[in-house]
Amino acid sequence: MDKINILGIQVDVIDQPQLLAEIDRLAAAQRPALVNNVNVNACNIACDDPEFRKILNASEVVFCDGFGVKLGARLLGKTLGQRMTPPDWIDELFKLCIRRRYCLYFLGDTDAVMALFVRTVKEKYPALRVVGQHDGFFALGGDQDIRFTNEIQRLGADIILTGMGMPRQEKWAWQAKQRLGKGVVIATGALFRWHTGYELRAPRWMTQHGLEWLVRLILSPRKHFKRYVIGLPLFFFRILKQRFGKVRE
Repeated sequence: MDKINILGIQVDVIDQPQLLAEIDRLAAAQRPALVNNVNVNACNIACDDPEFRKILNASEVVFCDGFGVKLGARLLGKTLGQRMTPPDWIDELFKLCIRRRYCLYFLGDTDAVMALFVRTVKEKYPALRVVGQHDGFFALGGDQDIRFTNEIQRLGADIILTGMGMPRQEKWAWQAKQRLGKGVVIATGALFRWHTGYELRAPRWMTQHGLEWLVRLILSPRKHFKRYVIGLPLFFFRILKQRFGKVRE
């Protein structure tokens, strides 16, 4: 796959069918692999966190999850693939898992959110093989982390969906990769909360026109002020610096 440098992050030029095919290929290989995504927030974090940037660039796949990143690429004179946020293609992934008999493990959020997520998913897809779940509140690298990571390995999960926020979910996956033995770890952000209705998502016409950030800001202004009101201008300022040669490719 072709890649585009966005603020030092190598982002794959990929569309949804290619992404699902790549996840299928990685899962079938029976080896650990990381599938991550980038939006404006991820790019800003990576600029300030070299470890996070290193993890993204060492991932098997990094796809675009944000219109801001697509616009940033355009300002650099480049074209990214399809913008793909996990809630928009998770049903297709579940159908793939049923066809291929892949086992899934879900990691992130509170016990209540995870229990509801598993229940709603199993109601919709009874044949889906869900081997386990765990909340996202634990110390990275601690005893609890090691115990349930070993449990994921014992259960034979082929695909692990994480929803613990950036960069925590990516850093967990990076540390756990060597212990898992196999399994594609896919960072899904707020998927569990959106899917269960714990957090409202923007209407589809807004998500399809790059306005999802505005709804999140309106609904939770204190939580998202730094991410959007400060983060969006900062991202495009950094893009312009890269465009005019102030950032090393």
